[in-house]
Amino acid sequence: MKISEACYEQLNNLIQKSFDCNAQADNFAYNIDYTRYPNIADLYHHAFAHKFPQLADIISDLMIKLNARPIRRPVNGYNAEYLSLYDLFVDNDRMIEDYRLEVKKTIDIADMNDDYEVRIAMENFLLELLPYVKQSDVWRTKAEQYKEQPYEFDIHFKELTTLIPHELK
Repeated sequence: MKISEACYEQLNNLIQKSFDCNAQADNFAYNIDYTRYPNIADLYHHAFAHKFPQLADIISDLMIKLNARPIRRPVNGYNAEYLSLYDLFVDNDRMIEDYRLEVKKTIDIADMNDDYEVRIAMENFLLELLPYVKQSDVWRTKAEQYKEQPYEFDIHFKELTTLIPHELK
């Protein structure tokens, strides 16, 4: 293994956090769909929730290149019910911010342990993540503005999603 034990452990934690965020985001998407906002549900699910397994793959590919074995840890289940888009997007924003902080923690651990390849890769990883963090903030802000007209939010969701790649059928 070409990385420290501390960095190895943290990268595996980040893989788990990636899949955990995917599970939580899937629950958000299911709630959105259930409450009859088809445009938000489709775009959010495919453009945002599906990003987290891709991020996990980036981390595991890095680990393999560094001769470290990724571990797939258990993921939490999520069954919270949301009737308010605003409440949902507040929790989504909290989730992505927690994930961003976990990435920064990984960078710090890599730096403290002289795992320079990991530090550089995770700095680039963070730059790839930042549009999703900002997009989440935009959605939360707009969900608050459209709180009394959630169907208008659904109608305008595609045009409010400008920072991340997406397609709406």
